[in-house]
Amino acid sequence: MAEARGRVRGRGWSHFLSRRSRSLRPSHQSPQEYVMQRKFLVGAVGGAAAVAAVFGVGTHLLSGTQSTTGLNDDSAVSVGGHRALAAGIVAGRTESKYHPLPWVGAKVSGVTCPTGLKAVAGATVTCTGKKSDGETVDIPVTVVKATAHSVTWKFER
Repeated sequence: MAEARGRVRGRGWSHFLSRRSRSLRPSHQSPQEYVMQRKFLVGAVGGAAAVAAVFGVGTHLLSGTQSTTGLNDDSAVSVGGHRALAAGIVAGRTESKYHPLPWVGAKVSGVTCPTGLKAVAGATVTCTGKKSDGETVDIPVTVVKATAHSVTWKFER
């Protein structure tokens, strides 16, 4: 029967395409054009998915709330007999990381911290800032890890 239509069964482009995709191919289009368009579409969809993945990873990396800061003569103070990270450094870093991208977090300004952040794991301080609408926002800051030379801390958004 296939030979009666002028082609040999199992040869040519048609055996590469599924029965369904052959039925979707417009009759005015050559098999090569159809295959090229399908490859382009698959590539375009794959490219868009890759861009979305990179965008998501980039957002995750930039929106991090954890920071490691060295304790040196310029950044260290004493709070309750312990070395601590100066309040101004905690406030400045928190303000800059609170709203790193327009689609992550609310914009805050004027962040202040009442004291320095003790270089002791688990130590906390609550900083305050103002949103663009004037509302005051409390920003809890916690020490994750502390060594003699640095403090790793994070804040809650």
